[in-house]
Amino acid sequence: MPSIHPAVLIATVVTFLIAACGGDSVTPTIEPPETEQAGVTQEPPTPPLWRYVNSGWVSPSNESANAFSRELRVDVITSSEELERFNRTVISKRTVGTGTTLNRAEFPGSVLLVAYIMWLPVQGDPLSVVGLKIEGNRAVVDLELDEDAQGRAYPYLFAPMTMVTVGRDEFPAQGPVSFEFRLDGELKVTFSDTLE
Repeated sequence: MPSIHPAVLIATVVTFLIAACGGDSVTPTIEPPETEQAGVTQEPPTPPLWRYVNSGWVSPSNESANAFSRELRVDVITSSEELERFNRTVISKRTVGTGTTLNRAEFPGSVLLVAYIMWLPVQGDPLSVVGLKIEGNRAVVDLELDEDAQGRAYPYLFAPMTMVTVGRDEFPAQGPVSFEFRLDGELKVTFSDTLE
């Protein structure tokens, strides 16, 4: 009787056991995550895009504020008429905006966000928008004040101002929007507007 090689004998026994268990082979299965099963990959939401329009130093008329105070004032502008009214009451003294940037506010497709601080000595251009987050009918505008502004400090007070535009389609179509303006991470002003 011919001898059977041990490896052939083991392979035959393994094949017999697999067939006896009712399968051809045993392979583990790994279920994909639920997002892959549905064919959807979750990506973090893209923050809304804002575009620079103007900045500089302004002198708001009919504003009462102590010369030593640092009060944040804001406005949300949604039409050419509102922008004209703002420009009549907040007189620019030194601005950085150009013809190109000033034309970025195209109404009714734009929302113009304006902030200024009463009062600081004229020096550099320290106020800027550094973040914007929109969640439903709530928008958070993050502002930053450069405490180490460069340039010559003039001996009179003006309000450092910044102005950016955001597409109207970034905001909800219905209902008022609550704007929270935060300066250096601290909530300073809450403002509500219907954006109409």
